Amino acid sequence: MTPPTDPADRLPADLPDTADLAGGAWQPCAVPLGFDLEDPDTGETVRPALGSSAGRIEAALAEAAALHATAAWCDVPDEERARALESAAAAIEEAVPRIVAAEAFATGVPLAQTRGLGVILTGAFHIAAAQLRSGLLRRTVTGRGGHPVLVRRAALGPALCVVPYNAPAPMAAHKAASALAAGCPVIVKAPEMAPYGTQLTVEAAMRGLTAAGAPSAVLQLVHGDARVGARLVADERVRVVSFTGGTEAGREIGAVCGRALKPVQLELGGNNPLLVLPGADPATAGRMAAELLTALNGQWCRALGRLILPADLAPEVLDAAGRELAALRAGGPLAPGTGFGPLAHSRHHAALTARVRELTSAGAKAHAWTDVPARGGHFAPLLVTGAPEEATRREMFGPVAAVHTYEREEEALHLANSTGYGLEGYVCSADPDDGLRVAARIAAGEVKVNGSSVMSLHLDTPRPAWGASGLVDEGSAETLLHFTGSRVTGVEPTP
Repeated sequence: MTPPTDPADRLPADLPDTADLAGGAWQPCAVPLGFDLEDPDTGETVRPALGSSAGRIEAALAEAAALHATAAWCDVPDEERARALESAAAAIEEAVPRIVAAEAFATGVPLAQTRGLGVILTGAFHIAAAQLRSGLLRRTVTGRGGHPVLVRRAALGPALCVVPYNAPAPMAAHKAASALAAGCPVIVKAPEMAPYGTQLTVEAAMRGLTAAGAPSAVLQLVHGDARVGARLVADERVRVVSFTGGTEAGREIGAVCGRALKPVQLELGGNNPLLVLPGADPATAGRMAAELLTALNGQWCRALGRLILPADLAPEVLDAAGRELAALRAGGPLAPGTGFGPLAHSRHHAALTARVRELTSAGAKAHAWTDVPARGGHFAPLLVTGAPEEATRREMFGPVAAVHTYEREEEALHLANSTGYGLEGYVCSADPDDGLRVAARIAAGEVKVNGSSVMSLHLDTPRPAWGASGLVDEGSAETLLHFTGSRVTGVEPTP
């Protein structure tokens, strides 16, 4: 049953006006981006999408470069930077309710889920502080003649953090906290379709950082579309980039950074397989499929892309998945009880609708079980059967997954590995050891056996991306280290 929607459940009263931050000064944005920000639940226009002016972008770049040149942040002792990060976390903690409500409204993701991800907002800063205190950036080895040799991970320079629209504030927190811990001045580019939560996160973080004595240009925020992102990536003053987004944009960014010999971290798309093994419990497989299809409304890079089933088990698994999907309560993301919300924007809704139409026009069948409102960006979760394997290799990025069946294990592994992506994999098995055996043959950075949560297997493990899914591992330590380069110093003994 679809819960009723009250206007008060749709629009947070304190949604911020779009403003950027450069050199410690906030300024309203005024450059039209050519489309409107929407209420995903109703499709109604909220306000025009606005970006930062060329002058404000230049100011942010100049301030970041000047700060790094003075070493006023990168030379701050690790313990002092850790205390500043914890001050930022404390300030963000006070703003978490407002941030997660803005995230739910902008992305369409139910508030229950954005609240769950809200732990990342403060956790990212606490974890980065703990990494500094663990000695991650410094170690000493003994050289020839007993002389100490210091290996110090030093800040590379101004860092650009570009986040997507599906869970922007948590990703901005993770990237920014890691770069700040490394000693880099940070410029965050907010996602143009969902800017609110990122802006609120940066605003709160800066309150905490400046209260701890950090320079005013240590963290800055700009708004804009892909053209703004391209300008920032190409600017020689930006010395290291972290980008999460689509694969095609990632290829362009990687090419620019490669020519400039500029380190770049890319977490891109995924077309993630759930491989169900013979003998698996159909109810477990169906639950996993439904959860992976609908978490974050299917708008996440680790969502289900391919449901790979033993041919004789397929009807039972599809029935089980259908029961799970039929039980979902769809509605406005801020309405109490909503378990599944709308897509973030009409542009994405139109693109996903066109992709499904391509498959069904070629003879595939789209199966829907969830009752969703006939308004705004609401889009029923779909499992698509009968599509040619080659037609389902491209990421859908939404609550749509292809179903393929197999007779032999080698055929199943081919289906799991033939997309060119390699972000996440899932295996459902009655025997966990057998599941781990098969998981080891899936070409993906992380493979979960009998699990379907949005969280990583462990806080201290990397989040790798293979193939078209990206470059350079993410993770608590890995992202922090990405913003640094090794400097080895020591006294060489006299012959």
